Amino acid sequence: MTGNLLHCTLERSAARLPEKEAIRHNGEALSYAAFLREARGASAALLGLGRSARGDRIAIFTEKGLAQAVWIYGCSIADRAFVLISDQLKYNQVEHILRDCGVSVLVYGETCSETALRAIEALGLAALKSDSRADPSGLAPSRAITDDIATIIYTSGSTGLPKGIVITHRNLLDGIDSVSEYLGITEKDRLLGVLPLNFDYGLNQLTSAVKAGASIVLHHFFVPGPMLKLIAEERITGLAAIPTIWAAVFNPKLTKLDKILAEMDFSSLRYITNSGGKIPVPTVRRIRECFPSTDLFLMYGLTEAFRSTYLDPSEVDARPESMGKAIPGVQVEIVREDGTPCAAGETGELIHRGALIARGYWNNPSKTAEVYRPNPLLPKENRFLETAVYSGDLVRKDEDGFLYYVGRKDNMIKISGYRVSPTEVEELLASSGLVAESVVFGVPDDELGYRIRAVVAFKGDDNVAQLVDHCKRSAPSYLVPRDVLAVKAFPKTASGKIDRPAVVKEYGADA
Repeated sequence: MTGNLLHCTLERSAARLPEKEAIRHNGEALSYAAFLREARGASAALLGLGRSARGDRIAIFTEKGLAQAVWIYGCSIADRAFVLISDQLKYNQVEHILRDCGVSVLVYGETCSETALRAIEALGLAALKSDSRADPSGLAPSRAITDDIATIIYTSGSTGLPKGIVITHRNLLDGIDSVSEYLGITEKDRLLGVLPLNFDYGLNQLTSAVKAGASIVLHHFFVPGPMLKLIAEERITGLAAIPTIWAAVFNPKLTKLDKILAEMDFSSLRYITNSGGKIPVPTVRRIRECFPSTDLFLMYGLTEAFRSTYLDPSEVDARPESMGKAIPGVQVEIVREDGTPCAAGETGELIHRGALIARGYWNNPSKTAEVYRPNPLLPKENRFLETAVYSGDLVRKDEDGFLYYVGRKDNMIKISGYRVSPTEVEELLASSGLVAESVVFGVPDDELGYRIRAVVAFKGDDNVAQLVDHCKRSAPSYLVPRDVLAVKAFPKTASGKIDRPAVVKEYGADA
């Protein structure tokens, strides 16, 4: 129990707090001692199969719940890397992941069995059901080291097929330590695990809770009401969410929020975090109004480097549009095309150095070389000594060093000589108070080169004319969408984010 590996955090918490509740889902719970016992039993079942070796990839294809968490730590105990596959993925995506990372064994849950069995037959994989356990008494001590691969996290790719990001034990543990430091997570906390565990942000809720000896309550987010009720009933102290969740919480079609706030007690909620996209300023202010005694941490990160920045809650009211400053243990900088640091007010690309940098993209050296580059902040002759992550995100900083997200390098829209960020237009739409969610992109235009198209989910009745009028009154003409298309809901990725490529594909063709 002295190693610096993911499962060692569970072993330590189980030794310190054996009877404390570790994890709960749908009325079932495991104490820390039981959690460790189940993980060791899963590890023994995997090793007993005899179809994998140290460092092999083990796919965990099961619904969110206790078994999924058990197998994460079971794979670590067995010195195998776990690959979480969302139960929301279609067969071609599942098969791509299994082939891409050369899975040795597929662990599957009952609700995923149809797709799993098809893949097992097609690929000739060894398999275990997610409830498989064996006698762990003969388990040998782990031989892994902290720089071994702990997991490969698959995220949406530009081609529509997921790409795998290689994460070591060191990456996971550094992430736990950094985030837990500024959030102040202790064994007294009860975290709500709303986000999928195959999402790095969601996985960190589980791993941080386990290392601290806190409790985590897993929950499937469909609509806001049950989530808010669970926060109150379970006396949740920490909630991690993404913009899609906040759009639903403040959508009157989905939530009678005033009634919920009046009837339920949210005094236990110590902090809220947001990542996975920028929250519009009106939404930030609504969160602060509805949960005034709760600290709000606005965070920014990318799976390639986990978390990068956070805004201290004391600054949120004054700087609600900011993504803050670097998290503990890392340095972020805004650089020009030549790698030199940008001045205050100048927009450039955010790069990240230090802790948490992943190893790269599995089976993709060209993409790895594009994103993981020599550190431009070192003297030229020694830049090869350290790798920095180039995020692809355009960011600026103010005179005090606070950072502000501008948009992506690869989706800026050029209109009549202006460079327009889709994020800027989406914030303009949100400021109307009419819009729950939106996706903005450019479409070819003979006159302008490109024009702005906005696909919008309204909070109430569809009112395109009123929305366009707000934009015309509030912003320069080049920021006003020429096309506004109303939809009832957006397609979502497995991590709960809006599936932007799917929206662009469906609504991007010229009418």
